[in-house]
Amino acid sequence: VFNSSNVEAVVSTQSTGINKKINFTRKGISWPSDHGIKFRNPAGADLVAAFNGTTKPPDWTKYAWELDPEDASNNAFLNEPFIVWMRVAAFPTFRKLYGRVQLDLNPELEGGLEQGKYRLTINYNYPVMYYHSKKFFVLSSTSIFGGRNLMLGVVYLVVGVLLAILAAVFACVVKKDLKSCFGR
Repeated sequence: VFNSSNVEAVVSTQSTGINKKINFTRKGISWPSDHGIKFRNPAGADLVAAFNGTTKPPDWTKYAWELDPEDASNNAFLNEPFIVWMRVAAFPTFRKLYGRVQLDLNPELEGGLEQGKYRLTINYNYPVMYYHSKKFFVLSSTSIFGGRNLMLGVVYLVVGVLLAILAAVFACVVKKDLKSCFGR
């Protein structure tokens, strides 16, 4: 979704029938370890001069130094949507964070997103059909335990149980060895 940058979500509630635009923020969506550590802009203050002699990829609508016209520090390799897009996925089926719905940008959503029909408009720039792929837009919520990916939680539980069993076995072996060493 990186270069499909013009995404607009509109909710039409069944109770009122009024269309309301939902505003997303795309700040704070990259991992702190990526922003400024793995991804850095070329040295120097002028990104246009730093990228002189290069061209944009064929499916991009903007040059790297034009990715965020409102925030100059969010351009080129430090652009957060770019960083999220460049992070390698561990599995062939994956999700990448597009943005966050924040209450300060949407004061009318204080109780959360309303039940209703949503219309999503995406300016489609990246030809995923060439790679036999599909794009989906998923609305989800997070909790204190993270997102909806249960696999990570299951893996942690299984590893924790195995380590507890292994610790118990080692404790028994050590206790048995101590008895034989000291003659008790």
